[in-house]
Amino acid sequence: MPVGQDTYEALTREDQAHLLHPQFYAPDHAEPVIFESGEGVWLTDVRGRRYIDGLSSLWNVAVGHGRTELADAAADQIRKVAFTNNYVGYSNVPAIKLASKVVDLAYEDMAGVFFTNSGSESNEGALKVARFYWNLQGQPGKVKLIARERSYHGGTLATSSMTGLPVFWKYFGPLVPEIVHTEKPDNLECDCEPNSDGECAHWIERAILREGPDTVAAILCEPVKGAGGVWTPSDDYFPRVREICDRYNVLLIADEVITGFGRTGHWFALERWGVQPDILSVAKAITSGYIPMGAFIVTNAILDALKSTPADARFMHAYTNSAHPTAAAVALRNLQIMEDEQLVANAQAMGDRLGEGLRDALGGHAHVANLRHLGLMAGFSLVADASTGAPFEASRGMGLQVQKHLRDQGGVITRIVGDSVLFAPPLCINAAEVDLVVEATARAVRDVTGK
Repeated sequence: MPVGQDTYEALTREDQAHLLHPQFYAPDHAEPVIFESGEGVWLTDVRGRRYIDGLSSLWNVAVGHGRTELADAAADQIRKVAFTNNYVGYSNVPAIKLASKVVDLAYEDMAGVFFTNSGSESNEGALKVARFYWNLQGQPGKVKLIARERSYHGGTLATSSMTGLPVFWKYFGPLVPEIVHTEKPDNLECDCEPNSDGECAHWIERAILREGPDTVAAILCEPVKGAGGVWTPSDDYFPRVREICDRYNVLLIADEVITGFGRTGHWFALERWGVQPDILSVAKAITSGYIPMGAFIVTNAILDALKSTPADARFMHAYTNSAHPTAAAVALRNLQIMEDEQLVANAQAMGDRLGEGLRDALGGHAHVANLRHLGLMAGFSLVADASTGAPFEASRGMGLQVQKHLRDQGGVITRIVGDSVLFAPPLCINAAEVDLVVEATARAVRDVTGK
């Protein structure tokens, strides 16, 4: 039952009084959308307004909202035992089964799974296991970690330092040492096809050579730079990155917190280019966000090294809720839904429809540039002049205006990064719902830009 204005205002005051939100900035919460329920790709707020969830909430609600199967899976497990100690000498059935399932779905050489509570924790663990591995190999000097411009890897101090978006560093310094980022080289000539953000694989090679290969433990890459703006790679990018890592004896960590479990039309994104990482980080869609969970997964070589350590070199990395049985039970049911409903294939089909629809509606628009999509992820940039790519003045806030128009008039919730507008709806979206997103977006761009 929708609430009245007085109740909405009371909820807003209570929210403002006590709830510190992620990426908190108090003015953002002056007139919040307060969600009450959801079904499929649709969300309903406390005042009864319905919206298409154009970003799967935070890239994570893969199977859609309101799945009673997941509520039942959680309730059934809680009735048995909600939580157990999974430390030294203990385990539980759902976590054992989920680890096997994840290994079965992941890249061919993946073997060992460590469960976490979030993508930040997954990447944090991946970085630690990379350093740990090189110590076990008798190369303790390989400690440096390389990340890329415009990347996003999480909110811990280490993963914030890895994130290639300086806004996430401000006031949190000093950053973690031995973490470095790729830089655009001056006058670099190569035969690479650049990514949608202009990057090429040789930026990584230059960073490794700059730091010294004997000091570099790993490179951390999102297959698609998601939170940084849905920047997609060229077809030769990750094959070249894999070859560079092999040449300089550097581990490749794939941050598939967003792209893992079907988002790009493959179970995992690097499958598209026949590339296998050494460590794989996941979260978000493993449970479709119904219960927090993540994981990092390692190859047979790294697992064998971990299994053969002496007692004084055990892998002292742990979380209370690692391998949480209720979360594992929900994840198992969630992955079964994805398989039963063929949502990975649907992601590819609906992603192509979304990308083509946006190109048909906005291609050639005077203020739209760099339309991009991969699987069920899409984005475009609002610019002052599409022919030159010249940006709007930041003070105009064109992305924010389009986002607000989409929400308030188009009934579509999505996300922006500056003047880039991003989409990643649930994998269960249908053709009619994709078309509603495209129509609302075209209307918003037309009304905001006046063209």
